[in-house]
Amino acid sequence: MNLRRKLLTAFGALAVLVLLTTGITFWVISQWNTTNALLENHYQRSLLLQRVRASTFRAFKEVADAVTGDDPDSRAEFDEYLQPAEEDFRRWAQLADSDEEREEVRRVRAAYDVLVEDAGRTFSLVEANRRDEAFQLMEGQLEDKDFEAFNIATEEAVASDQRKRQVIRDGNTRTKRTAQAVLSVAAFGATSLVLLLAAYLASDLFAPLRELEASLQDASRGDFSKRLDDDREDEFGAVNREYNRLVEQIARREQIGTRTGNEEDVAGDETTTASHLTLHTLVAQLRARILRFATDATDGKSDDGDTTDARQSLVAKIEELAQSVARVTEFGFPLDLNLARTDIRALLYEVMLRFHEDFAARGVSFDLSVAPEVEFATVDRLKLRQAVGELVRSALAALPERGGRIGLRARIGEEDSHLLIEIADDGAGSDEKTFDANGERRSTSQRIGLRLTKAIVEQHGGHLELHHEQGEGTHVTMRLPIHG
Repeated sequence: MNLRRKLLTAFGALAVLVLLTTGITFWVISQWNTTNALLENHYQRSLLLQRVRASTFRAFKEVADAVTGDDPDSRAEFDEYLQPAEEDFRRWAQLADSDEEREEVRRVRAAYDVLVEDAGRTFSLVEANRRDEAFQLMEGQLEDKDFEAFNIATEEAVASDQRKRQVIRDGNTRTKRTAQAVLSVAAFGATSLVLLLAAYLASDLFAPLRELEASLQDASRGDFSKRLDDDREDEFGAVNREYNRLVEQIARREQIGTRTGNEEDVAGDETTTASHLTLHTLVAQLRARILRFATDATDGKSDDGDTTDARQSLVAKIEELAQSVARVTEFGFPLDLNLARTDIRALLYEVMLRFHEDFAARGVSFDLSVAPEVEFATVDRLKLRQAVGELVRSALAALPERGGRIGLRARIGEEDSHLLIEIADDGAGSDEKTFDANGERRSTSQRIGLRLTKAIVEQHGGHLELHHEQGEGTHVTMRLPIHG
């Protein structure tokens, strides 16, 4: 099997595992959404039924008032209290999604209708001034039979909803366990495949390349004794066989040149020169073939760890430089400031909102404190906002990957002539990575950001102070004249 087919097979297996994992994830999400919808449906059913019961009980208190209290408005109030129960009944019936639930609706509705019908008969007896018969109907039928049947029907329906919710929760638990088991197997398979691929690349790809490189270096120094393994059936075998054939031809030519040199020095010098030229030509041709082979062989494979890390580091530095250049380009410093009366409180809240997603994603605790006397100042709003944003971005870079605290405070100085904007972080644990021996930020982007901030503050006639202590964090103070 050639290298291309081996690499395609390995990465094809990885792709299958990725697709499998993605499919399982979407399936779990779908099942989770379905079960949540079912649970919500049954919670709503129980809630609506409880509201029906409450409205019914409240309405039937009016029956007793009409029989024993001679309340002329009891029947109207009875009908008014039953109106919400009718609406809840309708919504409860719409949420029934099985034959069993529809049968529950039918039983509760039948008990409810009997209760309402007997209540209507009681009101009619009261209106006909037959209170004794109304009292007997209320006690004998309504309270002892109708209410009991209604209570039993509604309680059974509520208990049924509770049982169904438990069944749904149990099914959801089983689904999660199954998904976890399958994902664990997929993760183990992917890890094993990655390790096997790394071992293959180290032993079957990079080792032959290093051996070929060493042989070429020996050949360039005139040592043609080394031969490469030409028993392989892949592209490396073809390259090794070509290399062995070339060095054998070069060795024979060198031997011919040496024998000719013993007979005639001048001719020998010319032959040796020709041989060296031929050697360099052949080595150059072989290097070109290896380069073409390496280009073809890397179509389906990734680099090793060192190359990948170096490339990622280079990309990160280029991206960091691009961001810095973009910020310098966007926020250049002309001689004139665009000064205007600016709401400092609103500006600081705007900066905080710009970093809200970063704070939430990294779990950073952020505290914004603006003194009551801080209102307006005459500044270049865009540049000041950029300066504060650079300080917040620099503080974020000093924090660990998760957690940490950043504080932003604004107040008026003691002489009421300067606005003080302070940014502090507790970047303990990241100090050695963030600052060098002179207390400056190590990152090029951070250094450029602080210099931009310093230039903005000084352009406003202010002053920037930075204090950093190992293990305690960093405190930056921006002192700006208010200018009325």
